[in-house]
Amino acid sequence: MKTLQNNLLETLSLSAFGLYFIFNFIDRSISNIFLLVALVLCTINYKCLYEAIKANAQLVLSIIAFSLYITFSGYYHNSPINELDNYYRFFLLLPLLSLSLNEKYVVGAISICAATGLIHAIDVNAFFDDTFRLHGTSNVVITYANMCATLLIICMYYIFYKNNKSYLLIVSAFIFLTLLLLTETRGPFIGIILISIYLAFLLKRDTKSRLSFLVPVALLTVFLAAVITIPNPLGDRFKDMGKISLFKPLETDSYYLRHRVYFVMYGIEEIQSNYFKGVGPQNVYNRMSQSLKTKNIDKIIPANHLHNDFLDITVKFGITSLILLFLIYFCIIKTKNKEHKILLNILMIMLLSSQLTQSQFAHHQAITFFITLLYLLRGRKLQEKNSE
Repeated sequence: MKTLQNNLLETLSLSAFGLYFIFNFIDRSISNIFLLVALVLCTINYKCLYEAIKANAQLVLSIIAFSLYITFSGYYHNSPINELDNYYRFFLLLPLLSLSLNEKYVVGAISICAATGLIHAIDVNAFFDDTFRLHGTSNVVITYANMCATLLIICMYYIFYKNNKSYLLIVSAFIFLTLLLLTETRGPFIGIILISIYLAFLLKRDTKSRLSFLVPVALLTVFLAAVITIPNPLGDRFKDMGKISLFKPLETDSYYLRHRVYFVMYGIEEIQSNYFKGVGPQNVYNRMSQSLKTKNIDKIIPANHLHNDFLDITVKFGITSLILLFLIYFCIIKTKNKEHKILLNILMIMLLSSQLTQSQFAHHQAITFFITLLYLLRGRKLQEKNSE
């Protein structure tokens, strides 16, 4: 009877997680409700949760260390809780470790996400109205772009490495690529390029075909060449990057590039004088405003995050926070299961590359999306299999 009850809870929690995942491309507020339901169900199933925590002891300890450090640092800087809450996502989402990935449902879930994303884009007239960039279900366009890019590379993994030539996967990949183009966002292409090279390396190492490893890189090369040569908004944004002067980077005409260059410069400047304890998350905006005023820079609007998580967390909490964050990442991808390790590596590359151009911890949808996927791949049954 208890076994049946546990199986029912596992089924319900995995179903709730699947609905959270799908509703990320329909309605963000509804997806959050399903995430809360999944967390409650995973917590109720405390025996599975205990097994998951025990199987992932190193990861859990690294997350506790990171969370405690953020707490102490926030207390030192007298930071309000709303400046710290996103940094507790690793800890708050730990119950999801009790879930286990069932790959037979992956293609279906990805296909539903692609279909709903396409319907949403059609509904807002994204294909024919070029006066706006597609935000999807996110309040920040780069968040939605990173989500689409992440599912695109998961499709690439299954199509090329797992040799799954499902029409649903192939169509889904094209849909996510189309949605990504409609966002007109450059940042995700860092991860897409790195992962294409990584997949090519894996295919050369693990397959007998002499040509199969060239396919991802060839497709990427053709695609990037088309984007740059054929007139389109995304191509124009790529070309703007070539106009940045190395001697006067703040004088570029691109609003976004000008701000990102300054944020990097400001972050490096702050780290040099506050590398150990940081300045406190609530103080970044005022300190940046003062810096702009002192330097008589009037083309930059101050912000409370630096659009680069590695600089951002170091400026706010000191270098120790960055070290502890990387410790979490190392523990996440540390697994003996070869196939899941590859997918974990791919997701981690995507997360790290996205953090170069976005402060993920400033946007809870983005960081939650990545953490939940990584936890799902670390699942309890996967770890039990490794320990046999």
